[in-house]
Amino acid sequence: MLLVPALLSIGKEHMLCRHSRSLSLEPRCMAVLTLFCLLLAVATPAQAQFSINTIPLWNGTSFISSFGVTDTATYGETITVPAGASPLNAFSFEIGNCGANVTMRGEVYAWNGTMATGAALYESAPFTLTDSAAFQLVTFTPGSLTLPAGQYVLFASTSKDQSGAQHSACRWGALTNDTGYTGGAFVFMNNTANAALWTTNAWSNIAEDLAFQVTGLSAAVPAASTTSLLIGALALTVLGIVLLSRSRLRA
Repeated sequence: MLLVPALLSIGKEHMLCRHSRSLSLEPRCMAVLTLFCLLLAVATPAQAQFSINTIPLWNGTSFISSFGVTDTATYGETITVPAGASPLNAFSFEIGNCGANVTMRGEVYAWNGTMATGAALYESAPFTLTDSAAFQLVTFTPGSLTLPAGQYVLFASTSKDQSGAQHSACRWGALTNDTGYTGGAFVFMNNTANAALWTTNAWSNIAEDLAFQVTGLSAAVPAASTTSLLIGALALTVLGIVLLSRSRLRA
């Protein structure tokens, strides 16, 4: 509603500019257009991409191992979600060299600093990674999972699918340091087929970030205050009235 008077004044001034005999814009037209652009910039909330993607920092060969069946069944990375973030759409890990086909599930839980907490916020269907000597980007897709501000753990685990499974020992792509993503860390658990330990026992960690990426979790930059919008709108309205009055005096 605050933009209405400003738009009206811009419309009137635009008529003055159209009837100018000069092909170039008059100074008063430039002033109005400049203020209008500034008002639009203030009034439109921007989007700041909250990007989590350590894969470009990965050399393509370094890894942490061994994940799979039976012992070390759970690997993941903790993340920090800012207030107002858009939904989590997907998360991916670089996994390979498993020695056998391995079935796992992607999981999202809240994180209390030492372990997962509460109920699963997301659990994928069982996914079987075909054994390969190359790393493969394994992606889990929550679709549109809204996460309030806080810490979470994104992980994959074989714990719920170990029955009858072959022994496997996968490598996960990892950086050689833990500075690639400062909002979290690599965590793991030697919990075999016991998924209940995710939320009852402390997890282990190594000071390296995984090669992983997250789609979504973009945080909106707060919009301008109502006061600033009101001041901008009033300024444009007054300027429009003054310029229109001058035009009528010249007619």
